[in-house]
Amino acid sequence: MNIIRLIQCCAWLCALAAVAAAPAAQVAHHPNGPKYKEKFMYVVATDGEGDNPDFLALIGTDPDEEDKYGRIFARLDMPNVDDELHHFGYSLDQDRLIIPGLFSNRIHVVDLKPNPKKPKIVAVYENLVVDSGYIVPHTVIAMPDNRVMVTMIGAYSASTGPGGVLFLDDTTGEFIDYFGPGPEHTIYTAPKYMYDFGLNEHNNVAVSTTFGWPADVGGGINPAGFGDEITFWNYAGQFPTQTASLGGFCGALEVRWLEERNMGMTNCPGTATVWVWEDDDQDGLYSFHQILSAEDGLAGPVDMVLAENETVLYITNWFANTLQEFDISDPYSPVLIDQVSVPHANMLRVSVDGKRVYVSNELVTTWDNDPNFGGPRNDHYGIWLFHRQDDGTLVSETADGSAWVDFTDVRMKNSRGPAGPHQMFFDPSVPMAFGHH
Repeated sequence: MNIIRLIQCCAWLCALAAVAAAPAAQVAHHPNGPKYKEKFMYVVATDGEGDNPDFLALIGTDPDEEDKYGRIFARLDMPNVDDELHHFGYSLDQDRLIIPGLFSNRIHVVDLKPNPKKPKIVAVYENLVVDSGYIVPHTVIAMPDNRVMVTMIGAYSASTGPGGVLFLDDTTGEFIDYFGPGPEHTIYTAPKYMYDFGLNEHNNVAVSTTFGWPADVGGGINPAGFGDEITFWNYAGQFPTQTASLGGFCGALEVRWLEERNMGMTNCPGTATVWVWEDDDQDGLYSFHQILSAEDGLAGPVDMVLAENETVLYITNWFANTLQEFDISDPYSPVLIDQVSVPHANMLRVSVDGKRVYVSNELVTTWDNDPNFGGPRNDHYGIWLFHRQDDGTLVSETADGSAWVDFTDVRMKNSRGPAGPHQMFFDPSVPMAFGHH
């Protein structure tokens, strides 16, 4: 190990130690922790017609606030059009939101102080591609020391691959450094792809996933452009330790660690499967087990979350128009608890107490409106809310199962029309932790 890598490793071990000693408030998102009731949600939404800037919507989730509950009560427009707001995230202190433009490569920093119901843009960083050599910012992960980690799906190259991971300043959005090898690595070295990034700091391991290169998957629905890899990292050392294929064109998306065990899950829309990985023998290499498939009702599984002390798994199926709920008390043998209908179900957020499940249904505009899929679908845009009963079944907030918050006719900066809601976050009264996204 050279001296630079040794210094990096020592620095990261110190950071991990600091996280372990962090106050309890920073880890309160854990299902065994205190129970918090969300007051409202932040949701990023794209303009379905392209005439308006994308925006950050604030939606009331507290029934006691009748004038805000179930409606967009405030909106923050971005300063430009065609950003394609997609994923975003908090700073670790939850004083700011960092909101990338998936297609524009802009980074917006939104200040939530002094009133989180009145957010304001304080910085727009335009030079991400030039400064970093990467394109298409995706997952935003809270980090210590006024930084966020951001995955970049592609490279600024002819092939638009491979992707990588960056650190950005969470006050300005500016590029700070690379995680891992940076743009020097080639398509012949791991990882070839980058999408989600999930860390298990207790075991000094992280996992990155695939989707596909922007040139192959950015223009419209193209499962043939999906990658097949999942890559494990030595987190402190910032280097890959294992790369495995989960099958051709699987397009592995989300990383979900089961924190009570050195085990995790990922969903593959290209093959309609969910996989578990584990290192039960603690030899440093992970084994893989397919636990769900099309036979279980999966069709384009695009998001999944864990709840109820990691014994319940929620999955959205974009092609099947369903939200599924599985009992995973035995992670290798999921049992279906309930299944409900949501048109083109996509992103998920579950309340800390596990009693409410929120579902949005915008994927990305170039896929939503791909004519090869049957034409524009944005007349269905909205957010659905389901209440989990004591027996585990899901009951819609609306009597007819329609959207709880309708996004088919939304007031935007220049006009009214359909807007596509994607990722959702609860307000800052619900604490989040290092690595959460």
